[in-house]
Amino acid sequence: MKKSTQKNGWKIYKRLIRIALKNNSTPISIAIFGMVITAVCDPALSAIMKPILDGGFIQRDQEVISLLPFGLFSIFLIRSFGIFLTIYFMAKVGRSLVFRLREMMFENLLNLPVSFYDKTSSGDLMSRISHNVELLSSVAARSLIILIRDTLTIFGLLVWMTYLSWQLTLCFMLAAPFIVILVSTLNKKFRSLTHDAQNSVGGIIHVAQEVIQGNKIVKIFKGRDKEIEKFEYTNNKNKVSHMNLAFTEGINSAVIMLIVGSSLSGIILISTFDFILESITVGSFVSFMFAMFMILGPARGLASINARLQQGIAAGENVFELIDEQKEKDDGKIEDLNINNDIIFENVSFTYENSDSSVLRNINLHIKTGEFIALVGMSGCGKSTLVNLIPRLYNPSSGSIKIDNIDMKDLKLSTLRNNISYVGQDTILFNDTIRNNIIYGQKNVSVSEINSSLEKSFSHDFVNNMPDGLDTIIGENGVLLSGGQRQRLAIARAFLKNSHILIFDEATSSLDSVSEKYIQKALDQLKIGKTTIIIAHRLSTVEKANNIIVMENGSIIENGNHEDLINRKGYYFKLYNSQLFK
Repeated sequence: MKKSTQKNGWKIYKRLIRIALKNNSTPISIAIFGMVITAVCDPALSAIMKPILDGGFIQRDQEVISLLPFGLFSIFLIRSFGIFLTIYFMAKVGRSLVFRLREMMFENLLNLPVSFYDKTSSGDLMSRISHNVELLSSVAARSLIILIRDTLTIFGLLVWMTYLSWQLTLCFMLAAPFIVILVSTLNKKFRSLTHDAQNSVGGIIHVAQEVIQGNKIVKIFKGRDKEIEKFEYTNNKNKVSHMNLAFTEGINSAVIMLIVGSSLSGIILISTFDFILESITVGSFVSFMFAMFMILGPARGLASINARLQQGIAAGENVFELIDEQKEKDDGKIEDLNINNDIIFENVSFTYENSDSSVLRNINLHIKTGEFIALVGMSGCGKSTLVNLIPRLYNPSSGSIKIDNIDMKDLKLSTLRNNISYVGQDTILFNDTIRNNIIYGQKNVSVSEINSSLEKSFSHDFVNNMPDGLDTIIGENGVLLSGGQRQRLAIARAFLKNSHILIFDEATSSLDSVSEKYIQKALDQLKIGKTTIIIAHRLSTVEKANNIIVMENGSIIENGNHEDLINRKGYYFKLYNSQLFK
């Protein structure tokens, strides 16, 4: 991912506040009101100690004694109400923030180019959406509570302490500069350690995800020990990162408490001097000491907030990096397209990002509308990359691709892709019903249209035999179906879309002969009247193609129909015979 532009922690929180305030101004206001109530009640608890001692225990004032229980209960009642308002409405703000951030991240994931997914770990992305966004929201909500409530509480207590004895309060305040220096010194350390801890979560998810997806390979090839070793490494890395973070946070809080404790000890020593004893009553002194001890809780909160803020900043950088990741380029303005036209490649070359070698070199190709075109060649020769340029999953590094005499980069992506269907070797199905997989992306589809696509793809019989027919859940990526059944559903989806341009990327290479026979019949029906581009592994399946494009090392070295290419006895002839006489 690109380097974060949100390195400044305040910028991250300012952006977070803008998102939070957009639809949550009322809950935030109520929560802050609750914090103010709680903050006011703490100095009140300290203040009531003075009349309890001076008026109640020393002077024995009956009026004071009778009012004190009611006053004490009232303070706790009001404080409890403030705590409820703070916790409930900040939780409401936090969950709303998580919802919105995840929504923003997911929306951008749908708009990111294929090249982004080529270079990004899925475990890292899952960690950002699941872990980092939760951490960011939690830290932001708790930090806001601590910053507002505890700061106001400390301020109120200090005001009351100053009223009782400004000399003792001044002695207590001498500890503040040491705390500020310590916090600023540890800021960068916290940020670095938090980044390490969060990144290690992505590593754990990545390793676990690979085992889940490749569980059959792990079992058959005895990869258990290797996977355990990999997981132990990433898991231990996560443990060490969190322990380093905990150690630094513990040192931070312990040293701050030591500074505060030293200050308290010094105040108690100073308060034994005659000039202090003569200027303060017993009730005032106890109230002052009570206020000092009450400051310890908020002080601990503010001492730990540095670690929390650094966690939030690190998580925020990861979250906003994904939200700000550059979307797939869609600069095209043209929406009106006559798709029944030839597709023309002119001097097209392509190089993947961060790669020095070209995958495609100076491709010139004329695909006539309605023709059946086959791309053949050894693995890695650039066949899949070439067809991926047509729906603009990638853009050419140089040259142009035209249709209807319009450069494809001038077309809106939606206009172009609405006219293309794709069936690949690795069939992608969703953990949903058969019906929803077939009509995926389509609206207002009738049952008769679904049944027609099932019949044309030879899927009707096996779908009818499923427990719930069209409403059968097929599991993650269609795991409850056979390979041939998954392919036929993918072809049914292509039938239903009824696009003019069809792309088949080795759609039958991994199937048995019976399944391939069914799918080949389905493909023969589907491509009637369409511009059909097939990447073929078995050359026997493309003998009827109007034009066979033979590729090697990213270049077109031969083209023509099957008979012409066989008669030339060139590269295609050798390739065909190598399969024929296996």
